[in-house]
Amino acid sequence: MTRLRRNFRSTKSIAGAAFVGFGMFILYENLAGAVAWLSHLLGSNSFEALGVLPAFMLAVSQVLPAHAADHQHFLQASLQHMLVSSWPLLLVMAGTVLSRDNFTDDDKAVQKKDRGIVDLTTGRSTLK
Repeated sequence: MTRLRRNFRSTKSIAGAAFVGFGMFILYENLAGAVAWLSHLLGSNSFEALGVLPAFMLAVSQVLPAHAADHQHFLQASLQHMLVSSWPLLLVMAGTVLSRDNFTDDDKAVQKKDRGIVDLTTGRSTLK
């Protein structure tokens, strides 16, 4: 029974590490893409950088009437976009929870271990 429990904890730990690793990889790739886009935007010449401001103003002018016309749909679409873009973070959190159970069980096992009393006054060795 303890062997089965140990194997299950090991499997949970491996799955948790895999989830954390995959989620961190996806988050890193998303962050690297955002940094590359920002560095391209800041590294462009002044004429290209000036073109970003009118494009941003045009996007805002199209979003505001949509927001005013259908407030509930706008909030629902915004929430959906946030959840879709943050799914790698959910992988990291699930992997952390799976791995955390394994580490907390090991701490309890160490605390329960009986070490016994060692008599240091005798001349013999404590090893048997």
